This record gives sequence, C-alpha cells and structure tokens, in this order.
Amino acid sequence: MSEISEINPDTEAHAERARVLRVELQAVMDRDGLSPSSVGSQSGIGVSTVRAWLNDTYSGRVDNVNAKVEAWLKAQASRDRIRKKVASAPGYLDLPTADTFMTVFEFCQATPEMGLITGGAGIGKTTAAEEYQKRSPNVWVMTCSPTVSSPSAVLNKVRVVIEMTDVRARDLEENIVRKLRGTGGLLIVDEAQHLRKDGIDALRSLYDVAKIGVVFMGNESLRKRIEGMGRDVDFAMIFSRVGMRKKRDRPITKDIVMLLDAWGVSDQACRSRLRWIALQPGALRQMTKVLAYARMLARGADRDTETMRDIEMSWKELTGNDLPAASV
Repeated sequence: MSEISEINPDTEAHAERARVLRVELQAVMDRDGLSPSSVGSQSGIGVSTVRAWLNDTYSGRVDNVNAKVEAWLKAQASRDRIRKKVASAPGYLDLPTADTFMTVFEFCQATPEMGLITGGAGIGKTTAAEEYQKRSPNVWVMTCSPTVSSPSAVLNKVRVVIEMTDVRARDLEENIVRKLRGTGGLLIVDEAQHLRKDGIDALRSLYDVAKIGVVFMGNESLRKRIEGMGRDVDFAMIFSRVGMRKKRDRPITKDIVMLLDAWGVSDQACRSRLRWIALQPGALRQMTKVLAYARMLARGADRDTETMRDIEMSWKELTGNDLPAASV
C-alpha cells in the first residue's frame, strides 16, 4: 500500500495568514521607512526572525510570529489614528525669553566665557539650547542626571556628546582638551543642578584649559549652589568665572501671547484660561500639552478648534484635577 502524505490544515492556515500579514507589514514598512531591525525592536521579535519570516524561510513556529506581527500592526494602526488627531505644536519661535537665552549662548561662545541660565521648568531653556545647536557650529548640549554628577561621570558624558571614541580613563581629560581646544566651541550643560561641586569644577577646568565657552542651565537650586561657591574658598574660582547670568522663573506675557498666536487660538476666554495655565508649574510646556490634547479632543468631535470645555477636559485628563474656575 502506498503511503499518502497529509498536510496539517492548521499549518497551512498559519502559512496563509503569514502571506497576508507579510503584505500588510511590508506596506507599513515602506510607508514609514522602517527596517526589519526597527520592527523587531518594537514588536519584540528577533531581527533575524523578522527577516526570515518576511522571506518565507522561517523554520520555527510561524503562528507565534504571526501573532506578534498582528499585534504590532494593530498597535501601529492605533498610533496612526491618534497621530492624525493630535495637533502638531508650532516650530521653534523666537520668543523674548528664548532670545535672552540665545544672547547668553552667543556671548559665551564668542568670548569665550562661562554662563548661567536658571529658571522654572517649561520656560524653554532646553528648546533654546537645541535650536542654538542647530544654528551654530561646534555646539554640544550635554544633559545631566543623578547618575552624571561626579567628575569621572561628567568627563565620560562630555566624551560621548563630542563623539570621541573610547579612550583610557587616565587619558580622558587630556584627550577631551585636545579635541576641544581651537574649536571656538560651546558646551551647554543642561539639568546642571544634578552635578556635584567637583563635577562642576571638572567642567570649569575644561573651560580654562580648552578655551571653550560653557553655559550651565538648571533650576533655582543650581543658581544657589553656584552663588554659594563664591563663599567657598575651594570653589570660589567657579563663581568668579561666570561672566553672564540670566534668571527667568516664569514666562513673560509676550512669550505666552506669541505662542497662543502661533497655535491660532482666537477665543478670548480660551486664551485667558491657557494664559493662567502657562503661569503654573510647567509653564509653556504644560500649556502646550494641554492645548495639544484639547485640540485632539476637538478633532475627535469633527471640530477644527478647541472650546473651553475641551481645555477643561484636557487639564483634568493630564493633571487629574478640575481646572479652577477662577483661572481668568
């Protein structure tokens, strides 16, 4: 009796589902410019598995890969729907406060000098620094964190932002100085309140030896620490080298008005409510988040512009609290 081979119907169904999913996935990859590596990292599938599955050469459990690809495609479609509703914030604006920060960057790079910019969260310090970096050559923005505070951690972070290859720890400072000297560059140190005094002093040493500008940016605690160094004999040389200081706790009225104009907010009641939000902790950043979500709510209701109700709902969704009635 001759043997008759049988095809597992489940296996055939998985193979057919894979053929359909390949077409869908490839279309999304082509549209969004995604590589198999990107899809793999976002979906939790190994990149070699993604490539083999796309080429119909995967020898493992096709049904498992199908399930992960299908889940990723559904999540991607959901993100696409949200993106279409979310309003894009205006591009960089030359707000008066941002111009003040730009003046510090320009002065400290040209002289070179050390500068200090302090203020509340959300007033545009980081945005201004990133814009200045785009406009000017040899500008590096270094963001500190609680793990980047000691001199060795600070120098290693500098090495990364100026794109130096690995060097021995004992030669690190010397190699950084060699690369920076003569560049006429500027190092902007964001979130500098996380630095210890000896970490700040390590950057002061780079400023002295490499002859580049350095600007420290952070909150009020940074300003108090720098000013306190003037009374500390061991660190007085840091305070004395700060050539320009700018402090801005809250956005000024013209900042808020220009940003609301750029968003196209014309309703006076909405403008008053958003202006109040901009003067709370989080400042312009918080106002922008509330406005963006309010506009998403409006678009979800097939309206082009937000209403007061949208702003109130947005504030509650983002903060968990009702927007105070006396915010006008």
